[in-house]
Amino acid sequence: MRFTTKKLGLSTGGVKIIVMDPAAAFDLGVKQGDRVRMFLLTEGGKRQEPGIIAIVDFSTSSTLITREEIGLYDETVAKLGIKSSSIEVELMKASRPRSFEAIKRKIDGHHLTAQEILEIVKDCTEEKLLAVELAAFIIGVHIKGLTDDEIVDLTYALTNSGEILDFGVEVYDKHSTGGVPGNKISLIIVPIIAAAGLFIPKTSTRAITSPSGTADSFEVLAPVTFVKDKALLILENQQAGIFWAGAMNSSPAADVLINIQKTLNLDPLDLMIASIISKKMSMGVKKLVLDIPVGAGTKFSTVDEGRKFAFRFKEIARRVGIDSICVLTSAKQPIGHAVGPALEAREAIRLLENPSLGPSSLLNKSTDLAGILLEMAGKASEGHGKELALDILKSGKAWDKMKAIIKEQGGDPNVSPEMIEVGPLTVEIHAEHAGIVANIDNKAINAIAKLAGCPGNKAAGIEIEKKIGAKIKVGDVIFRIYASNQTALDAAKEFYNAHPPIGLGSMTIETI
Repeated sequence: MRFTTKKLGLSTGGVKIIVMDPAAAFDLGVKQGDRVRMFLLTEGGKRQEPGIIAIVDFSTSSTLITREEIGLYDETVAKLGIKSSSIEVELMKASRPRSFEAIKRKIDGHHLTAQEILEIVKDCTEEKLLAVELAAFIIGVHIKGLTDDEIVDLTYALTNSGEILDFGVEVYDKHSTGGVPGNKISLIIVPIIAAAGLFIPKTSTRAITSPSGTADSFEVLAPVTFVKDKALLILENQQAGIFWAGAMNSSPAADVLINIQKTLNLDPLDLMIASIISKKMSMGVKKLVLDIPVGAGTKFSTVDEGRKFAFRFKEIARRVGIDSICVLTSAKQPIGHAVGPALEAREAIRLLENPSLGPSSLLNKSTDLAGILLEMAGKASEGHGKELALDILKSGKAWDKMKAIIKEQGGDPNVSPEMIEVGPLTVEIHAEHAGIVANIDNKAINAIAKLAGCPGNKAAGIEIEKKIGAKIKVGDVIFRIYASNQTALDAAKEFYNAHPPIGLGSMTIETI
């Protein structure tokens, strides 16, 4: 059946929906919640394949949609790529794809074949599976798990859902499983590795549940979103770059699954392995160091959990041709003192410019991991990678390379820490009692930073002046909150008062 489109000027937040007159839907043989395939028509009335899948909703008002019209939400308009409100389209009822039977098999605890996994990922990429059906797949994996063979098959399928780049050289990368506030170490590692003459095309997602991601922080210094050809030119000129992964078409099916996982607040480890490795394969990575933070608030609360994940990750990576080293790192407190895009960028720039001014936690973790990559590349002998990383940092070569990358990506290479704008509204928290910082609650740190405006407001964030082991006197500044409006500042301070993230006490465990 053919209809004329009408833009509704409404957004669903991601789901592609069309609105129909109930009588027209009855004629088409569909009901609310059914899926239809919609085709644009050429001037000659021919279908433009392949069309898109959308979900049917009904209009209860004859003044909104006539029997001959279908209303389009913004997501459907964007997917169709139409400009005019009145375009002729053809609708046909669409059946549930065969891959859903494989999803049900996984829910029932069966092992999936490589072909079944490929069909699930293909239908995910082509948007034939609904969000609720993909959610069922994620829940099935979460409950029943995947075998190593299934993870390998899923990794290959996710990789092949997008473009795979071949740079013709050995490609290096660093990744983190996340969970630690202020973990801006990629801003230090990338210029160190590039200054050593190695190729490191760093792609990163934007923050979703954390106050800042690598892409958010670097975007304070230079653009991170580029079409593929421009990104390739940057990499050709600098052997390095820091990009938003969403613009690179690397493993797009993984992005779809990740977005649904965030909605479900689930992050199955088997899917995490496949997603991380598929992203690296799509960028041609052959040497990888994986940072696995361990502690409360991370994906691995104990060292044993982190170690088990590391062994499995290394095995899957090996089977798809990536040499990886996993490093279990402490997640007891934030890395450095700054949390929030601009504040983290400022802290990283200050360390690159003068390593003696940077926080020791940021300096040590960055050079530890960079050193491992340098050893993997043969640039340093075993056990001496950190020493080389420190030499590159202290010599100014890493800072020079960072300025070159910033310039190449369209930023100001003369940037200084003082030039980076942070939230104009500030509140300082002073110690009401003397003592020693015994613990820091990372979850509370994240919550306060997000209430202050992170990551959407890049100038917002927090600084932790006193960290674990620091001695505090009454009146010392222990915490600072930055925001761009009073409402956000008040909300962040109120949460701080209700859930103080810094715990004072004695560091003594036992006296004998």
